[in-house]
Amino acid sequence: MTITLFFLVVGLTAVLWLFSGYGAPTLTCALLSAREQAIVTSFANAFFPPDGPIPLSGAEAEVPRYFDDYLKRSARVQRVLIRLLILYIELEPLIFGPRFSRFSRLSRAEQIAALESAGTSSIYFRRVAFISLRALMTMAYLANATVSTAMRMTQAADPFGFGDQLFERTPTNRSEDHP
Repeated sequence: MTITLFFLVVGLTAVLWLFSGYGAPTLTCALLSAREQAIVTSFANAFFPPDGPIPLSGAEAEVPRYFDDYLKRSARVQRVLIRLLILYIELEPLIFGPRFSRFSRLSRAEQIAALESAGTSSIYFRRVAFISLRALMTMAYLANATVSTAMRMTQAADPFGFGDQLFERTPTNRSEDHP
């Protein structure tokens, strides 16, 4: 009985340590939980730090808000997969390092080391998870108007100037009998 109680207490302590201490949510009426918002903010600031070459950090560029809006637009299966990706990257340092802690509790240098390790890992799944997260982070960061202005990005529906010429030359499978 005492051994069972001991393991129960240790298990509850571990769960509390892993899933508490994230603070209050920054977004109201959000699909992301307070924990997920804190994790996404830590990812965003690791990818796009406040002292980086672009004047806005990931949090200042409202990456968590973009993530939340992206989840709201996504199908249910994609929501589950994105949430699993967030949880996996948060807990990955517990297995692979650089130290036994959650990603959001690592120092900035340790977060960058963890991301570099995941991106260059010989384990395929780690690299794919990193690339997926990097793609989502980049989409979210570049969606900010201040960031896109600082990078001199412009929206262009026809970036190469093809206009309607491209559609006029495109062959179709239709014949005159079957338009």
